[in-house]
Amino acid sequence: MNEGKKTGIFAAVAAVTLAIGLFVSWPSSTDEDERIAAGQPLFEEFKDPLSASSLKIVTFDEEQGQVATFEVRRDRESGIWSIPSRSGYPADAVEQMKDAANSLVGLQILDVQTRSAEDHEALGVVEPKLEDLEVGDVGVGRLVTFKDDGQKTLASLIIGTPVKDEDGKVYVRRPGQDPVYVVKLDESALSTEFEDWIEEDLLQISSIDIQDLTIKDYSTSMGPRGGVALSRNYTAELVMDGSDWTLERLLEFPSDNPLAEPTEVSVDAEQVVNKELLNDLKNALDDVRIVDVVRKPDGMSANLKADKDLVSDNEALMSLASRGFFPVTMGSDGESEMLSANGELTVSTSDGVEYVLRFGNVSGLTEEQESNDEEDEDAVTGGVNRYLLVTTRVDDSQFPAPELQPVPQTITELEALLGLDEKVTEEDVPVDMKPAEVKPEETAEEDAEATEDGSGAVDDAADAPMEAEATEETEEPTDSSDEPSENESKTISEPETAVAEPTEATVSGSGEATGEGQGQAEDGEDDVVEVSSSAPAEAGDGDEPNPTETMEEEQVSNEELVEDDEIAFADLSDEEKQERLEAEQEKVLKENTRRLDERKDRLTDAKRRVAELNARFADWYYVIPESTYSELRIARDDLLTTEESDDEDEVTLPSGGPAVPNFGN
Repeated sequence: MNEGKKTGIFAAVAAVTLAIGLFVSWPSSTDEDERIAAGQPLFEEFKDPLSASSLKIVTFDEEQGQVATFEVRRDRESGIWSIPSRSGYPADAVEQMKDAANSLVGLQILDVQTRSAEDHEALGVVEPKLEDLEVGDVGVGRLVTFKDDGQKTLASLIIGTPVKDEDGKVYVRRPGQDPVYVVKLDESALSTEFEDWIEEDLLQISSIDIQDLTIKDYSTSMGPRGGVALSRNYTAELVMDGSDWTLERLLEFPSDNPLAEPTEVSVDAEQVVNKELLNDLKNALDDVRIVDVVRKPDGMSANLKADKDLVSDNEALMSLASRGFFPVTMGSDGESEMLSANGELTVSTSDGVEYVLRFGNVSGLTEEQESNDEEDEDAVTGGVNRYLLVTTRVDDSQFPAPELQPVPQTITELEALLGLDEKVTEEDVPVDMKPAEVKPEETAEEDAEATEDGSGAVDDAADAPMEAEATEETEEPTDSSDEPSENESKTISEPETAVAEPTEATVSGSGEATGEGQGQAEDGEDDVVEVSSSAPAEAGDGDEPNPTETMEEEQVSNEELVEDDEIAFADLSDEEKQERLEAEQEKVLKENTRRLDERKDRLTDAKRRVAELNARFADWYYVIPESTYSELRIARDDLLTTEESDDEDEVTLPSGGPAVPNFGN
């Protein structure tokens, strides 16, 4: 090949190479830059906010020269949202994610501010890439990126500074492109605050469901030789009684021996529990807020449930101790008890769930406190966070064994169950309440004696019971005269009760003995009543109840008018009684089963609830603000207060007018 041909080939190759180079190096965004203009959507293909399965927000700390990443992601298989940037803590992100994605769906360009990369820093849209940045760099924006389940980018945007004097408008640009656009964007849903993406109510306790509180006020720390130093103050057991608090027990520990048995304190009569502080504590439990979480070491959750293995896990022990939690062997049985640096609080709710909150060491300063410190050097309280451990267990005291009814096995047991064995019989009636039984021989002798001396046995009217319990005596007729004699005997059922017309008295027994007699009433009126030893006699015209009727009515009263079904039961045949027994057995068994099932269902619900809560709590150290911690702790001196009398709350006007409330003026 001659030199001319070689030169031509080299020239052709060079031309092709140059063309390819120009094509590759030509800005890929040129056509798109010209196509995207005011009035057009910035992300034309991003139309469905529910298609977003992850959100990542990257920010740059100019002072520290560090990039911070906040990420929320939905698991493709389970559909559960979590926060990878917080070790996978569960997120309550369904609605929050929808709102965040909607902020970019249909986002329209209002204006193209610039197409020059030189303006990025001034407009605050420099991309936050750690490899390109260093401490002191300015003009770095926030990078927001949405992706779908397949990790395809749906929308990505660098958010810069707000447009001056234009409310809600900001400068933005797409990563890798130079143009900077003006858009109207609501950034509230694009929060990187941890608490905005989680379940706000950590404990999920309603204050109205709180029944009992146990405050254990103690402190624990590492001793000088590596041991645990323990100091106990007091333990208080409190019960919510309606809208009031009741102190069940107050225990104090000797200062020189915290492991000794506590002494129960006798509270003075004028002292009452501080209801205001207890109500504040109860309301704080209803709204425990966390600011951060730290995952426990792997396997530590299981170890906490088996304390005997925890002491051999050095990683778990160091993790606990650094945050203010110490497994300590208590008692002679060798079991370990988890103690905390700043005591604990036990809360029982009406559904049978018992929460145990243990308060640990200080975690660090809050942002609010740091800003306060810059403005006020004296602001030194309320600015720290504290570690918190939470666990739950079933409150067994709320599930006592139900009181079951005995199941009758025989007719006799059925009668006892129905109360028939308590029926008052004639033998149960006191002697002085039974009708007098008069024998014929005795009657004849008494009649003869009455004829001789004109007198008969008589009870003084004053001895008659006021409740119509008459003492029965046989009346002896003296003669056939129609006029009563002064010495004639009289039996009355109630004092000072008279009958206008005298009636004929008859005494009967196994033989017959009849006679006529009259009695003298205290008020001077005639009154003769009939006594029968075998059958009741009719009352006189004056409706005076005779003793036999009174006796029978009193017997019925003692039996409390046995119910109709009990009376009917005595008339049943043996076969019918057996059927009644079987029916009663089924009835009692059903009621007992209902009571057992009710307890079982409540206990099952409590166990399920405890399992659900512990699944959330087991893997995490929680970090709560100092303000929350302060509301959940009550010092011994503040637990009791003196009940103020009404006199202390009122003052009297000098003029003698009505009392007015004393507001402390």
